[in-house]
Amino acid sequence: MPSRTAGARLGDTGARFVLSYPNEKLAVFAASLIGFFLLGFLIRYVVQHVLGVKAPPNILSNTVSTLHALIVVSTAAYTFINGDGDIGSGAEASWIGSVGLVISAAYFIWDIHNMIVTGFEPLVPLLLHHVISGISMAVIAGWVPRAVWYTCILQMTEGTVPISNVVTLLEWRQKQHSTAYVLGRWALLIVWLVLRIAIVLYFLFPVWRDWAGMTDIMHFLALNGPALLVFNIGALFSMVLKGFPWLGGDSKAKQS
Repeated sequence: MPSRTAGARLGDTGARFVLSYPNEKLAVFAASLIGFFLLGFLIRYVVQHVLGVKAPPNILSNTVSTLHALIVVSTAAYTFINGDGDIGSGAEASWIGSVGLVISAAYFIWDIHNMIVTGFEPLVPLLLHHVISGISMAVIAGWVPRAVWYTCILQMTEGTVPISNVVTLLEWRQKQHSTAYVLGRWALLIVWLVLRIAIVLYFLFPVWRDWAGMTDIMHFLALNGPALLVFNIGALFSMVLKGFPWLGGDSKAKQS
C-alpha cells in the first residue's frame, strides 16, 4: 500500500504539471516538435530519392537546416520586434516565438541523429551546442515563458546558416575560384559578424537591464548568451575566416 500511495502521489504531481498548461498549447508544441523532426527525414528523402539529387549526406542535410533557419529566424524576429521583455508584467510569451523555439529543439534532435549517422567532424563542439541549446529552448518554450523574448534574440543568429550552406555547396562543386564563391565567403563573414557576434553582444544589454527582475532559472538560462558568444568567436576563426582573404579568379581563392 505505501508504494501504491507514493505512486499515486507521483501520478498526481505529473498530472498537475501537464494540466498547468492549456491543452491546446501542449498540442501545438507537441505537433511542432514531432512534426519538424519527421519533416527533416521527409525532406531529405524527397531530395535524394524523389528528385534524384546525387550529393553527399551533408549537402542533402543542408536543405533541412536552411528550412529550419528560415522558419525560426522569422518567428524570432517577429517576437523580438513586437516586444521588449516582460519583466514585472507577467505577460504571456508570444506563441509564435515559443513555437519557433520548439521547432529549433526538434531540429537539433534531428541533426544530432544526422551528425552521428553521417560521421560529422568535429562532432563534439556542435553536439554540445545542439544539446545545450535544444534543452534550453524546450524548457523556455514550455515552462519559462518570460524568457522567450530574450532567447529569440539568440535564435536570430541562425540567419547565417543559409549563406553558410551556399558556400558549402559551392565548395562541394569545386567552385572556389568563382565570383559567386568569393561573394558568398565575404557575405558569410559580414553576416556572421552581425548576427553571430553583434546580436549576441546586444543580448547582454537587456539581460543586464532586467537581471534584478529575473528568476533564478532565467539567470541560469541567460548563461547561454556568453557561452554562445565564445562558441561563435571560435567558429569565426576556425571556420568562417579559413582561407582568408578570398580573392577568386586568377588569384586562386583558397578552399575553406
